[in-house]
Amino acid sequence: MIGKLDFKEEIKKHKIVLVGLEHYNPLGIIRSFGEMGINIDYVGISYHVSVASASMYINTLHQVNSIPEAYEVVLKNYGGLYKESGVKPILLFSDDDVYSIFDEHIEELQLNFITANAGKNGRVIEFMDKDKIQECAKRHGLPVISSFVVKPGEVPEGLKYPVITKAISPLAGAWKGDFHICENEKELRENMATINAEKCMIQPYVEKKTEIQFEGYSYNHGKGMFTAVEIANNYPVRGYYGPYMNVFPPKHHNLLKKLNAVLEEVGFEGLWEIEFLVDKDDNYWFLEVNFRSSPWHRAATIAGMPLAYYWILTTLTGECPKSKEFEPFNAMVETVDYSKRVEEGRCTLAEWISDFKNAGCTYYYDAVDQEPWKLVVKNWDQLK
Repeated sequence: MIGKLDFKEEIKKHKIVLVGLEHYNPLGIIRSFGEMGINIDYVGISYHVSVASASMYINTLHQVNSIPEAYEVVLKNYGGLYKESGVKPILLFSDDDVYSIFDEHIEELQLNFITANAGKNGRVIEFMDKDKIQECAKRHGLPVISSFVVKPGEVPEGLKYPVITKAISPLAGAWKGDFHICENEKELRENMATINAEKCMIQPYVEKKTEIQFEGYSYNHGKGMFTAVEIANNYPVRGYYGPYMNVFPPKHHNLLKKLNAVLEEVGFEGLWEIEFLVDKDDNYWFLEVNFRSSPWHRAATIAGMPLAYYWILTTLTGECPKSKEFEPFNAMVETVDYSKRVEEGRCTLAEWISDFKNAGCTYYYDAVDQEPWKLVVKNWDQLK
């Protein structure tokens, strides 16, 4: 049974190591374990403001300046623990580009660590490619927006504008910096001239009603899947995610069955987030799978289902917990939501303060673990 003392004591035998860029994603993981009395080690990679490193729940902190340095720190400090103690450390990740350097060597790493994997070196990287994962999704009956994959500068004939450009992979080009909404061919060519990746994706621009995300993990080579929460953005932002969101028990079970088939084809074992766009006519369009923890996993913890802890339990025992019922609640990325709603005139300051106070989940603020919030307030403009 989840939360029994015997399993908590068992999990404490394993060194849990989180590797991630400094932002609110790893902060949520650190807090989720710390609140259960399990302080984990954190390899924090310099990025904007070191909010995660400020958490009171960290056991051992390693601060580094690059992803390759983080990889070396993990091998140096934890690579020999299994031979010494007979207990494998557990590796967790909160960023695509961070995980990718480990995925390149995942077969060797699995000899000494318990970690997310798809069975062989580079398999997860392969499906970080948007074209590849969308083709996989189509094979399993999921609706996908039509797209072209081209070299930057190539403009397909017959495009209907507006269109968007996307990096083909989180490991290519400027990633989110390669996202552009283009109203005509002139804008498309101008924006494509800024893309450094070898390939990019062009899609029709679909006016969204909202986006939804499923948060969970898979196990047994992707055959098993646990989904804790479904999340919908409370208001659309053109070309951006909605930082004020509603969290509720998963209800689109027809999509979940097809997503399970996708994860099984990939063979993925680990934490994930899966995203859909919902258009004005309430059609659901598959976007992508993020093969790692998401910032919104913190909301799953608030709902009573700490996903990283659950995944470790399932991995070590072979038992998958039952999902919990909970009342829907709102969650807020405070700095970004303030920028998008107050500064851009979507709501008044008084309305925003009320929403902040009533949010069931805030991604920076925590009444107990206060040092990260103090850094946020001090560096507010950097985190918008």
